[in-house]
Amino acid sequence: MARKSIATQHGFTLIELMVALTASMIVMLGLSLVLANSQKSWNQLYTRAFSDVVGDSNVSGIKFKAIIRKASQNGFVVDNQGKGIEVYYYNNEDSADVDRYAHFYELDGDLNLEFGKLNPRETLEVQTICGDVTECLFTAAGRSAQMALTLDNGSRKISTVSCAFLHNQ
Repeated sequence: MARKSIATQHGFTLIELMVALTASMIVMLGLSLVLANSQKSWNQLYTRAFSDVVGDSNVSGIKFKAIIRKASQNGFVVDNQGKGIEVYYYNNEDSADVDRYAHFYELDGDLNLEFGKLNPRETLEVQTICGDVTECLFTAAGRSAQMALTLDNGSRKISTVSCAFLHNQ
């Protein structure tokens, strides 16, 4: 009589190990592609949100609004082509007369801000607020002023409009 040997199987066969290894590699490859794509998208979004032109447009808008709100009742004057605006204001709160001016203008691709005394007319300081300006237009209506600004650094172009109202008497 033939003897039957009862052998119990311990472990996995080579085929089962190869199938499991292949399946896990496919899953890991898929996850790595998803992570790589997420990182690329995040970098693009970050660059768009925090590029130089975005920061410069925000800074110029904040500066414009602060100066316009500080203007006296005599207010401001926009030049004929809308390429500049001059704002008149008090040097301090105790002044009886308007004695200072601030002049926004675009020159050679830069948005500049000139501060000075009115009588006698004297320039005290000129600041460059931002560069890469391709278009800048100032308008006024009543007690409000508006600045439309387009910045382009070659890789990113942004257009913003800032509007402010006079607050002083």
